[in-house]
Amino acid sequence: MTDTSTSLAQRNKDLVREFQANCMHAQRFDLMPDYLAPDLVIHLPTGLVQQGRENAFSWFRECTEWFTSRGIEVKMMLADEDTVFQLIELHFEHTGDYLGVPASGKLLSVPGLAAFKIRNGLIAEHWGLYEMDSIPRQLGLTPEQLAAPWRQD
Repeated sequence: MTDTSTSLAQRNKDLVREFQANCMHAQRFDLMPDYLAPDLVIHLPTGLVQQGRENAFSWFRECTEWFTSRGIEVKMMLADEDTVFQLIELHFEHTGDYLGVPASGKLLSVPGLAAFKIRNGLIAEHWGLYEMDSIPRQLGLTPEQLAAPWRQD
């Protein structure tokens, strides 16, 4: 890599780190426009979050009704001129009703992979694969309890 591409890769890493620290961890949603493109493309499971920055805002706000961030551990980060890739572990405290389970104060950790496409100094696309299936288990729910609302006994 040239010095220019190295410095651009570092700026991209810094952008993602700052977004995660300020918006995801500190929950400063007012700062999201400083980091996310208005036409943000979100690559998460179908139906989870609709496309666009405003829908990402809504999703983050909804998540904070269930959990409070206790940190984002970056285990590995790679970047180039327009992409950042991370192996991360998200740490949360269960502070609100989630899947019918009232706030328990339990600390949860969710490992995952995150990738970001950067355009004009903003995050333009996000891919995320997180072990969300581990959350009910960490809250002490059994498979039977999770299936209960949908059972037709």
